[in-house]
Parts: sequence; structure tokens; C-alpha cells
Amino acid sequence: MRYAKLDEAARRASGADFAELSAGFTRFELSGREEGPRVLLVHGNAAPLVSWDRTAPALAAAGFRVLRFDLFGHGLSDRPALERYDRDFYDRQVEELLAALGWSGPLAIAGTSQGGAIAARFAAKRPTRVVRLALLSPFVDSVPGKALLPLLRRKGLGELFTALTGTRPLAKPEHGFARPADAAELAAKLGELLRYEGRTAAFLANLRGDALEDAVEDYAAVAAAGIPTFLSWGSADASIPAASIARLRGLVPGLEYHEFPGAGHLLHYEFAELLNPLLSAFFRG
Repeated sequence: MRYAKLDEAARRASGADFAELSAGFTRFELSGREEGPRVLLVHGNAAPLVSWDRTAPALAAAGFRVLRFDLFGHGLSDRPALERYDRDFYDRQVEELLAALGWSGPLAIAGTSQGGAIAARFAAKRPTRVVRLALLSPFVDSVPGKALLPLLRRKGLGELFTALTGTRPLAKPEHGFARPADAAELAAKLGELLRYEGRTAAFLANLRGDALEDAVEDYAAVAAAGIPTFLSWGSADASIPAASIARLRGLVPGLEYHEFPGAGHLLHYEFAELLNPLLSAFFRG
């Protein structure tokens, strides 16, 4: 496959909004009334900004000012040429994006999968800014396929492995669903975004960072700060084990927990009609 360049011409052609940050351009989208309470949405490693397509409009309609964006290495955001993308790297991206948009006051955050750990890092470092934290099928401490990490992290071997298998041995959106039609819909949206060069290098940089390392210290810090926390998880989640969710509930004993029987990893997309009212109520306090 011949990949396209993600350059200024591609950004203009996309019609999307971008902010130039210290590590490159970040694609973002704002919705909802400007004076509404602010909510930041942080996606995971399986799918970029478009994975919030069934969440952002509902929160905007409920009166919130909603910001969603593509993490570096995903969607239409740049793929910085770094050996490692770690949580502090993503944390700086969030911090700089908020500053660029003038979001200096309090906000609520929702993070899904790896985005849950990124959101927790942001909240742990700035507990006075984050008024509420929603964790949707968040990464905690383990994922299936983690045994592949030593191979993928080795220079040369990781590149060879991804050349043979593709860039999603640990991040397969189609495995996050119980309903095939929803998987097909999201896959169609991702098709256009995966045609840009640099995705393989960014994928490996993400895995060579601390994306899949234990994040419990940040969750414990959230609990210690008393930040109201929401947690949702699907019983058919093939990416986040039940034991990890149980551990998280122990770390943050006062959190609001919702389990969705039969739901997969991307339950916020597949079961949006059930989750969105719960999220809106939680963010209203």
C-alpha cells in the first residue's frame, strides 16, 4: 500500500481544525454551546477522534462544551519522529492543546482504553482543575497480547513484525464489538485515516513507551485527591480483563460503577444510547 503524506495540503483538504503544538499539529473538534461546562474526550489506541461520534453530539446536545482530538500518531494528528510516546508525552499534548484553545479553567474528562490512563495522568497531576473523571473501559495494568511487547520493543524486530502482520496486533477495533454492524461502521470511518504515512512508526513508539505499563499510581492519586470518578466496563471486553476492573474499583472505592452485560471494549460507541445519559448525569454532578 502506498501511503499519503500528512502535510499542510492534506490538512487543508480535510476541512478539519488543527492546533500547532510543540510536537506537531493536533486535529481537534469543538461542539456544544461555548458557555457550557467543559468536557474533554480522550480516545484510546484502537480508534481516534471518530470513536466519539456517538458521544460528543449527545453531550453537546445536553448543554456541554465538548472538545475531542486525535492523539499524536492517530487520525489526522502528526506522527512525531520519536522513539517513545509515553504518558507524559500525551499529557503535554493535552496541556498544550487546552492552552492553545484558552481552556484554562476547570473541566471534566472522559477517557477510554489507553485514553483512560492518559486522562488519569492529567487528573493526577492537576487535581484542582479536573472536576470529574469518567473512565470508559480504561487500561489499568494488563491487556491480552502483552507477551508480544518484548518483541515489538526491540529495534528491527518490531519493524519486521509490523511489516508482516500490520499495525494492529494489540489494537483491533473490530474485536471491540459485540455487534458486527457497529464494527463495520467504525471500520469504514477508519479506512480513510489509516492511509497516511507514519502510522507504523507511531504505533511502535506508543508500545515502546509506557502505554501498556501499570497505571495504578495515577488512579490512586485520583482517589487521594477526591476527584469524583465514573467507571464503565462491558462483560464481553476482550481487551481489559475483569481482574483489572476489580483492581481499579479497589483503588478508587467511591467511584460510580456501571457494568454492561455483553458489551465489548468500545461500549461507548456500541451502547451509546445507554451510556450517554449516564455520562451526562455524572458530568452535571
